[in-house]
Amino acid sequence: MEKRILAETIRLIRQKGFSFTMNDLAAALGTSKRTLYAHYSSKDKLAGAVVEQFIAEMKQIERDIYENERLDVLEKVKQLLIGLPQGMDLLNMGLLSELKKYHYDAWLTLDTFMKEEWTIVLELLNECKRKKRIRNVNLDLFVHMYIGSINQVYDPEYPVKHQLTTGEVLESIVDVLMNGITADEEDEA
Repeated sequence: MEKRILAETIRLIRQKGFSFTMNDLAAALGTSKRTLYAHYSSKDKLAGAVVEQFIAEMKQIERDIYENERLDVLEKVKQLLIGLPQGMDLLNMGLLSELKKYHYDAWLTLDTFMKEEWTIVLELLNECKRKKRIRNVNLDLFVHMYIGSINQVYDPEYPVKHQLTTGEVLESIVDVLMNGITADEEDEA
């Protein structure tokens, strides 16, 4: 039942934001509020469970990329930087603001994850430095620049306004961060 509750909660969040009520959720599931509260004692606990599920999914995607032996180290970094946040379509800036306002503890869990869970990416970036695949740059600064850049992706208007998919925006951000904006001499010809 908990999987059904979480799946329907995510559908309602996409539809109504975090303004959905437990009555809305019970009606959508064809069950009683009592049944919902037997699994989640409050809407805050439910929001926390949604965030925890999201984090678990992101960590699994990260592990799958990290353990993929067909990818070289630089391709792993690119896929991690492009792939992970795409799952964030659920949490655009408007929804993040609602989450912070109405379910602060769940927001704090997500915010901490987004700011602190860079171990695998930093390990791969350090390997790229050792193998001379990237220049010797400040990796903490790179991560902060990346986080700042993807904040634009979470603005639900940005991709639409610029006629880009979220994936295209992420690919462009990673391209600029990884390759810069200068053209190779051979590109000029």
